[in-house]
Amino acid sequence: MLKAYTRAVARLNSLHSEEEGATATEYALVLGLVAIALVVAAIGLTPLLTQLVKDIGTWMAAQGPI
Repeated sequence: MLKAYTRAVARLNSLHSEEEGATATEYALVLGLVAIALVVAAIGLTPLLTQLVKDIGTWMAAQGPI
């Protein structure tokens, strides 16, 4: 029985991959995806932020001098 258990454990251990942790290539891919997401977000938010700044400027001009 112990021999069967030992063989089963050895088989499971042989299936275990020796690679642990991310490689530089994986980090580069993640960094590239984050950069693309930031560019897309900036492009998408530009009209909204531009209008917000214009609205604030209009509101401040309507308040008159202090």
